[in-house]
Amino acid sequence: MELLRRQHNAQWYHETQSSVRGEQPLEPQAAGIRDRFLLGLGAFADEALNTALTARAGVFNASLASYHVLFPDRVALTRAVTLSPYDRLSTALTVAQVTGVQSLCSHYAARLAPLYSPDASRESNIRLAQITQYARQLATQPTLICRKALQQLSDVGLSPADIVTFSQIIGFVSYQARVVAGVAALAGRPAGVVPGFPKIDDAAGIEFTEEELRWQSRLSVVELDSARAEQLDVLDQSHPDARSESYYLLLAHDAPALRERNGVFNSINADGYGLSGRLKALATLAVSRINGSRYCASTVAQDIQDDSLTNALFASIHHGLVSVNNPVSHAVIGVVTDLTRTPEKFTPRSVQPLFNSGLNQAQALDVILTGALYAWENRLRQTLGDTQGVSESQAEALS
Repeated sequence: MELLRRQHNAQWYHETQSSVRGEQPLEPQAAGIRDRFLLGLGAFADEALNTALTARAGVFNASLASYHVLFPDRVALTRAVTLSPYDRLSTALTVAQVTGVQSLCSHYAARLAPLYSPDASRESNIRLAQITQYARQLATQPTLICRKALQQLSDVGLSPADIVTFSQIIGFVSYQARVVAGVAALAGRPAGVVPGFPKIDDAAGIEFTEEELRWQSRLSVVELDSARAEQLDVLDQSHPDARSESYYLLLAHDAPALRERNGVFNSINADGYGLSGRLKALATLAVSRINGSRYCASTVAQDIQDDSLTNALFASIHHGLVSVNNPVSHAVIGVVTDLTRTPEKFTPRSVQPLFNSGLNQAQALDVILTGALYAWENRLRQTLGDTQGVSESQAEALS
C-alpha cells in the first residue's frame, strides 16, 4: 500500500483509502464518530454483550483516554517531540491497513485527510518513507525490528521520546484493531476484508526457560536526576520497582502515554471478571509465541500449570501440533491465534468455539481483550529492548 501525492490538495494519501475521484476518503463521516475507540460498535450489542461491555467500562475508558493522548488535534513540536498530528495519523492508518480492519482504516483515513502533509523536501520524504516502512514492519512482524531499525529512526531525526511515542501508537492501533474485530464478531457483525491481503508467518520458535528474565532498553532512558515531576509521578504509579526498571524508565519519555497504557493494562488484567488467571496466561502465551516475544511468553508460562502444554506452545501453536485435551483451553488458543494472525477475517464464526466450550459473553470478551492487549505489549517489549536470562547469583545481586 504505497503513498501517493495528490496534486489537487498537496496531501499524501494511502492508496487504498483515497476515493475514485481523489477528493475525499472513502467514509469522511468516520472522522466524526463519538466513540473513537470502539467506533460505535456498542450500538450493535445485544443485552448479554452490552452487560459485558458495561462491566468492562474501565478498559474502554482507559483505551479511549489512550487514543486521545496519542492522537491529539494539536501537538507542541520541539526538538525532542517531532511527531506531528499528520505523522501520528499516517502511522495509525498504516497499521490499520496492515491489520485489514476496514472500519479502522476508514476512521484514520478520514482523520488524516484534512491535515496538511509535510513539505516536499527530500529530507521530509525520506523521513516519511522511513517511519512508514518501520510502522508496517512492526505491525506485521515485531521480530523484524532490530537495533539497526531503531538507529534508522534516529538517523531521520526521531528522538528517543519520539520513538517511544511512535512505538506506543503502533502498539495501540494493533490492540485497537483486534478489540474492534473481536467485539464486532461478538456483536454478530460481518468482517469487511481488504482485498489482496498477504499471509503473515509466525515468528520463529522461542526458547522457554525457567530462569528469571531481564529486559534492557535499546535506547536511552529517563534519568531520575533530570526527570520531570510528571515522569516521576507516572513511574511511581506504574510499578513498585519502576524507578529501577529499564522498561518503565524508557516509556516514561512519554509520561501521558505510559499513564494511559497502565490504565488499559491494569484494567484488562484485573481479577473478578470470570476468566481464570490460567486462561489469561494461556492467551498471553499463545499471542506472545506468534509475535516472538520471549519476555511476555516466559513471564506467564508458570501460571499455566501444564508443562507439556507450555512446552508445546513454545515450540509451535499450529492446530494439530499442540495436543489440548481441555476444550476450553483448546478454544482459547484457537480464538486468540486467529485474532492475532488474521483480525481482518475474524467473524462471528471465529468466536463460536468459546461459546461451544461453555464460556459466556463476558468471558469471551476477556479472551479477546487479553489477546488484543498483548498485540500492544509484545510490540513494546520485543522491539524497544533486549531480553536476557538472569542467573540465580545475578538475581540476588539485583535484588
